[in-house]
This record gives sequence, C-alpha cells and structure tokens, in this order.
Amino acid sequence: MASVLEDELGATADTAGDIRNGKSTRSTIALSRIRHLIVTGQLAPGERLVVSSLADAIEGGQTPVREALMRLVSEGLVTLENQRGFSVAPVSRRDLEDVTAARVEIEVLLVRWAIERGDDQWEADVIGAFHKLRKLQKIEADGESIRSMWEERHREFHFSLVAKSGNQTLLDVRDMLYQRADRYRRLSVRYLQAPRDDVKEHEDMMQAALSRDVAIATALIRSHIETTTRILLAEVPSKD
Repeated sequence: MASVLEDELGATADTAGDIRNGKSTRSTIALSRIRHLIVTGQLAPGERLVVSSLADAIEGGQTPVREALMRLVSEGLVTLENQRGFSVAPVSRRDLEDVTAARVEIEVLLVRWAIERGDDQWEADVIGAFHKLRKLQKIEADGESIRSMWEERHREFHFSLVAKSGNQTLLDVRDMLYQRADRYRRLSVRYLQAPRDDVKEHEDMMQAALSRDVAIATALIRSHIETTTRILLAEVPSKD
C-alpha cells in the first residue's frame, strides 16, 4: 500500500515546505491526502487503514494521521471499530440514497438563499466558475475516470452558486456531504449508457440562478444531483 500512496501523495519535500511556510498543518495535509485517496477509490471501500503504514507513506507521523482519520470518521468516509481499528467506509445503496436526499434539501435551501442575497460579485463569480468548468473535458482517456482538474472546477462552480447563502453552518454540512457524494459521482461515470451533457446542465443552472428564478434553479439542481444517483442505483443490488 505504501508504494501506491507514495505515488499519489507526491513529493514529501513539497509537503514539508508547506508546513514550514505555515500554509497548512501536518494534520490538515494528512487529512486532505487521505481523503483524496478515499474519494478517488484508491483506498477501496472496506479497506483496513493502518495508521503506521499511512504515516510511513506520507512521512507525516502517526499522530497527524490518526487525527486525520478521526476527522474522516466524523465525515462518514472512515469507520472505526474497537477490535478492527480504522477502515474505509463502505459504499451502499442506502448510504447513497441517504446522502442524496440530504444533499438535495440542503443544496436547494442554500441556492434559494444565495439567489435572494447574491450581489454583482456573486454573479461574476458564478459566471467565472462556469467559464473555467466548460473549458475542460470531464472524462479521462480511459473513459472511466474523471479528470482531477475538472472535478476541482466542478466543485468550485457548485460552491459559487451557494456562496452567498449567508449560513456558514449549513455550508460546512454541505461540504461534508459533497465529499461523501464525490465517491459515488466518480463511480457513476463507469455506468453511463450514453454521454451526459454536463456543460448544458451546468449552463442551465447558471442561467436560472443569474435570472433569479428560484423555482427553475432549484428544480435543475435537484435533477442534477438525483441523475447521478439514478445512474448508480440501476447498478447497485437492491438488497444493499
């Protein structure tokens, strides 16, 4: 596992430089990198997470790794059992349905507030985020994985829509749910029966938000989130 992690996590010298420059702490660096491995599926659902192995791989020490894993337990990406220790949280039909339902309700509420409170700068940020998103192809050459830069810009676009909602507590909950849903979104690409017009979906959401049409904007966002879920539910056994 260490060699895989070393390849993914990149040069440790860069990490050390970030710490010295005060850009982040060891714990937040460990959190970001382990979360990335889980979300992208490189640490598989159900896989046991050994603190010492993770610490060796990122050369960050066992305490920061343990702190990161505890944070990921609270985010629902890692499980902790007394006898077995840490492991990657499983994926399941029920979890997907629960996360989707929660995301839809929170996203719709935040978008409604953002539309009501958004100013000229908010509009400019939404337009800019969409412009950056549309310039990239979503799928890698293998046809089964999402480009990391596209995913970053996708996250930025959806955050831009809700950024002016004015409720940081719900934004924090939204971010946690987004991370949990990210695993499923990446899996859904493998099961697409036909190309999905992501550019059009995001453009329609942008236009509705900028037009201050709450009804259309929230309906489009609800459909956007639920479409990904429908793609996966068609593949997940109902007994799960």
